[in-house]
Amino acid sequence: MPVAVACLVPALCFGQPAPDTVPPACAAFLGAWSGTWSQGFYGTQRIHVSHVSDQCVATLSYSPTEATPQVAHSIPIQEGVMAFGCSVPGGTCRLEVKDGELRITFTAPSGFVNTGVFRKDR
Repeated sequence: MPVAVACLVPALCFGQPAPDTVPPACAAFLGAWSGTWSQGFYGTQRIHVSHVSDQCVATLSYSPTEATPQVAHSIPIQEGVMAFGCSVPGGTCRLEVKDGELRITFTAPSGFVNTGVFRKDR
């Protein structure tokens, strides 16, 4: 049975490879990412994925500024995609790693769609 390794200071653990038991499509999410949205002029924002379990559950934290994200959530990765409720009530976020970039799509209940491209910092 694999032994789980906890990172007590997630900001110091980026760049460490995922254990061999984590599927590559899930391990691709690991890292500190920064990027911008296509609409909104929000400036650079940050997403940290500090851990991915061998069951493809990621520990994700987000900052709407360049500050280090502080609050983390456990988000399952299914078929290479993280999808979860976010932002305004009823809004959804979809994250996917393509060509080494974290691609994000936000969809509001009104039909408004915003996309973002985030690149690994480390």
